[in-house]
Amino acid sequence: MELDREAILEALGKIALSRPNDAIALALAPQEQYVPGLDLWGVSEFKISGNGSVEVKFADRVKAIGLLLDHTGGGEDSMNALLEAMEASGE
Repeated sequence: MELDREAILEALGKIALSRPNDAIALALAPQEQYVPGLDLWGVSEFKISGNGSVEVKFADRVKAIGLLLDHTGGGEDSMNALLEAMEASGE
């Protein structure tokens, strides 16, 4: 699969704005969750051990935001656009 620039930026945006709610719900009750509908963009690792304990590691949102800002020039306008996007997503 070949990724283009826009697909990479879109993925970074999803990681940066992903909420942990679905990952936490999945960790608490994995058998009750419908996985295809969950927002797991912010999850970098998910483990369930043999004894039933769950470990969830999240992606570095600050790094994703930094990469997005670097791509857009990193100025005040870029920061304002990013803040508007975060407000629109309900953050």
